Amino acid sequence: MPPTSGRGRVTLQQGLDRQVHQVTRSLLERNSMEASQASAYAVYDWIKTSNSSLKRRPQRQLQDSIERALAVIQQDEQSDGGDEGDSMNALEGDFGDREREEREALSANAMNRAIVGGWTSAGTSTPMADRKESKKREGQRQANGEPMKKKRRPATEEVDRSPPSHVRLEDIGGVDNIKRELKEHLVLQLLCPEEYVKRRIPIPRGILLHGPPGCGKTVISRAFAAELGVPFIEILGPSVVSGMSGESEKQIREHFEEARKLAPCLIFIDEIDVIAPKRDSAQSQMEKRIVAQLLISMDSIAMEANDNKPVIVLAATNRPDALDPALRRGGRFDTEISMGVPNESMRELILRAQTRETPIANDVDFARLAKMTPGFVGADLRDLVGKAGTWSMDRYREALEKQAAEGEEEMDIDGPADRRNQSEQDRSIGRLIKRVTQKDRARPLGFEDTTITMEAFLAVLPSIQPSSKREGFATVPDTTWADIGALTTVREELQTAIVEPIKNPQRYAKVGISAPTGVLLWGPPGCGKTLLAKAVANESKANFISVKGPELLNKQAQFVGESERAVRQVFMRARSSVPCVIFFDELDALVPRRDDTLSEASARVVNTLLTELDGLAARAGIYVIAATNRPDIIDTAMLRPGRLETLLYVGLPGADERVEILRALIRKTPIDVAFAEVGRGCDKFSGADLGSLLRKAGQLALKRGAEEVREEDFAKAMEEVKPSVGDLKRYQRLREERWS
Repeated sequence: MPPTSGRGRVTLQQGLDRQVHQVTRSLLERNSMEASQASAYAVYDWIKTSNSSLKRRPQRQLQDSIERALAVIQQDEQSDGGDEGDSMNALEGDFGDREREEREALSANAMNRAIVGGWTSAGTSTPMADRKESKKREGQRQANGEPMKKKRRPATEEVDRSPPSHVRLEDIGGVDNIKRELKEHLVLQLLCPEEYVKRRIPIPRGILLHGPPGCGKTVISRAFAAELGVPFIEILGPSVVSGMSGESEKQIREHFEEARKLAPCLIFIDEIDVIAPKRDSAQSQMEKRIVAQLLISMDSIAMEANDNKPVIVLAATNRPDALDPALRRGGRFDTEISMGVPNESMRELILRAQTRETPIANDVDFARLAKMTPGFVGADLRDLVGKAGTWSMDRYREALEKQAAEGEEEMDIDGPADRRNQSEQDRSIGRLIKRVTQKDRARPLGFEDTTITMEAFLAVLPSIQPSSKREGFATVPDTTWADIGALTTVREELQTAIVEPIKNPQRYAKVGISAPTGVLLWGPPGCGKTLLAKAVANESKANFISVKGPELLNKQAQFVGESERAVRQVFMRARSSVPCVIFFDELDALVPRRDDTLSEASARVVNTLLTELDGLAARAGIYVIAATNRPDIIDTAMLRPGRLETLLYVGLPGADERVEILRALIRKTPIDVAFAEVGRGCDKFSGADLGSLLRKAGQLALKRGAEEVREEDFAKAMEEVKPSVGDLKRYQRLREERWS
């Protein structure tokens, strides 16, 4: 292909400038803006999202054309008399001067080549560099004897560092507190750094966003970069790690050096824990070198070392404790923002934001959906909206198939042989394709619009498991007060101690007191302590973490410090899920009384849990419920005020309470509720015993071949099921001492 002449290049550039000028002028008119109010970055984003032909142009070439177009339009606005023809003439006039300059340069180059050619034809020796190059080319020939072709040097592809244009802050709901914190740490620091220079105030170099997966750390970082409009460098943690020695450190250096040249600039490092783990536990020297290089690079972006031009690093991780401590000190990532699991009101806002541009039917109840999605993070809610839309499309496809089948005449026996031999699935596909191509045909009944209905959300909701539950974070249990019969006194105490502080914290603030920080449920086994804890979490709409005491101790024989780490991990997860209720079942196994007979490992676990319970400031919104049937062997330090200060006895139910418990259990079965009265004769039965009685009655009904449970089945079951609680005097003695 012959090279493009100078005249051709100028003509092509004129065509591009003319097109950019027209698009820019129409965009400014559409947005009622003047050229002085628009920036080249903003117009470039508009063109990328609205003009398919121009967005394929190289970024630098397109931005240069935009700047020239804005300058010409601004000149026209100032003169108050310019029109589009004048401005295009001005652009062509600029290129007329450029064309003359290029013609003169081409003429000079042609004259030089003619002089050199005259030297060669006259027998004058070629200059030394040319002669060496000529010999080198003559020595390298192809297999057929022809000279080797010159290899073209590949053009270096320019990396686009413009801010993202596909995401906006309006698309992110329920995180106004995170937006406020990022506003305080990014806007003035990047767009008005001279004010900090005047006051000699340092700006934050690094901001660490951490929280469970899917809560929106990456998307809010990109949305802020798009809103700020500054150059944006995105570093994906795993992509930096390279197998070649020194390559990973080189990439980090180059990214930070580029950011310094583009300043003011925003760097975003996703999954930073991959490239900056703790060096004391690093498995290779390369990991340590990468961390060291990142530390040096963070120090190099100080404003005073870069002509007072700011560079701020945003980083995201769901494992903040895995980062090297040197990164989290002041002057590096000195600002940490936690993005936790959203609560009910936040989930409603997220759903509204994610369906802002989606056609939604009027019957969609966002408040109800938010109540039905405990433990869902932003990614799960987005998945819910997407699957609801897919479900609606599936119903539309089925309606189209049904409509096509109704309109199709029955194929007779004399039809084409190939049609007769087709399977039903093949005929269905053919009917659907034929129906879809009939664009002018009326839509199926009930699908006149394209909105997503509440039915679609309810249909797909059971199939979605929240990612926080898969990752070991907390969810809200489905047990309610209605599932618990009796225990009225204990329920009232729990309502005051935990449910009210979570639902109405302003009431406690007005009185000037803080809510109780912990509750210990104790009493005979099978009386509903675990059920009460789940119902409290559900009633308060708080997230719920259930911890079995022995679970945290199962590794202490193999790994020193593993159980203490597990205790800290529980509270770290709770802080990411505020408001949260932590339920420690069988607490006596986790924190036994410390004495000479207790092992050192168990004593360290007790100390760790006591330390976590002491952190009131760090425990804001975290409530602890513990359960045990051996309160006398629990370490006394756990029971002082400020820790598990509220002690509630959950004893055996009375006659009326046993009837209520059986009614609650029978409510979930097809058995007649009237049979709950048999509970009056079940003396010393716990709630678990009554559940066993109900199951035994059902088994007896099945054995005699009946399809329903009768009174005789309950009578026989009462003879076989015995109370499970033995020594009641011990619990009575404990109540008379200090456990009341």
